[in-house]
Amino acid sequence: MNFKFVYVFILLSCFGNIYCQKYDSVDVKKVEKSIISNPENAYQLALKIYDDNDLTDKVRIRLLFSLLNVSNQTQRFSEAIRYGTEGLDLAEKLNYTVYQVKFLGTLGNIYQSLQVNDKAKYYLNKAEDVLKKNKLPNSEQHIAGNILYLKGMNYAYTLDCDMALIYFDQAISAFRPGKDPLSQMNIKLAYLNKANCLIEMNKLKEAEHYLLLSKINDSEFKTSGGIPRMYFKILNQSYDLGTAKILALKNNLNRSNEILLSILDMKNEKNISDAETDIYFQLSQNFLKLRNIDKSQFYDTLYHQKMAERNNVQIEILNNLLVQDQKNSDQKVAQHDREMVKWSIVSILFLSVFSLFLTLILRKIKKANSFLEKELYGSVN
Repeated sequence: MNFKFVYVFILLSCFGNIYCQKYDSVDVKKVEKSIISNPENAYQLALKIYDDNDLTDKVRIRLLFSLLNVSNQTQRFSEAIRYGTEGLDLAEKLNYTVYQVKFLGTLGNIYQSLQVNDKAKYYLNKAEDVLKKNKLPNSEQHIAGNILYLKGMNYAYTLDCDMALIYFDQAISAFRPGKDPLSQMNIKLAYLNKANCLIEMNKLKEAEHYLLLSKINDSEFKTSGGIPRMYFKILNQSYDLGTAKILALKNNLNRSNEILLSILDMKNEKNISDAETDIYFQLSQNFLKLRNIDKSQFYDTLYHQKMAERNNVQIEILNNLLVQDQKNSDQKVAQHDREMVKWSIVSILFLSVFSLFLTLILRKIKKANSFLEKELYGSVN
């Protein structure tokens, strides 16, 4: 089961700034507006602003959230995690609950997309704990929905669909009151991945119901509210893939293959990189059941090639993260060593001064004693 973390991340995180913030900086607003339309430009502009030491905390925290999003989108994952961690520290220091949840949720989603499940769970669980302790305003309830949705995705990814369904339902309830395009889009994503879980559980009638709810019709394109049409197309492509899986489970293999091949035919029109691996796998399974061994092996080979490419990218990313973590660790050790040397010098100087002070006091005491002895002996004589 291959869940689509990359575009989910963009929709849940990047648009949060556009819809929910009152701007107090024209430049930061430009960054937030161009994260999706021109991510590289947004990244360079954000870095330029980031170097300004006179930023207020409010502007800096928004900028760090933008840097987290755009670094992830441009696959600068180690930078994304660095900016996310810095932003989270600032949000906790300032006690900005909404931003704490945003940073925690996004970091958790990044680690989940990289299949580092322990860290993903850590950040998502922490975000859920913050939500339990702090009630968000009604205008920010979609953020709670985002975390619940991501928790559902985390359980779905690890094939615990019973727990995933609980969180998807909670996320849908949180998104439902929102009438803005983002909330409506996120509900569709929750419907889609709830349907994916139901397919895994072979509950096909329910899965068909939620798949249908996830589909976006033409009239909804007209009220996209700034969300790029590409994401609507990807969502409907996922609907088609889910439909093909259901048909295969119902042994309507030829119709399932027609849908799968039609998605591949639109390869140059739509971004299907996330779905391509699933399509090859399903085609291989379908042709195997149809006893067409040659085609089954052909698509099985494509499937394993795609998996190998994905794994190589995954290994490279994780290695880069490990190298960055080691550098950060070395820097912390070096900083700690410098601090130790500094405090050692301070301690030595303090002890030296204190020893000198004691020596002078002892000399004075010794002189006073000598004077008293002379006085005493003189009186006796």
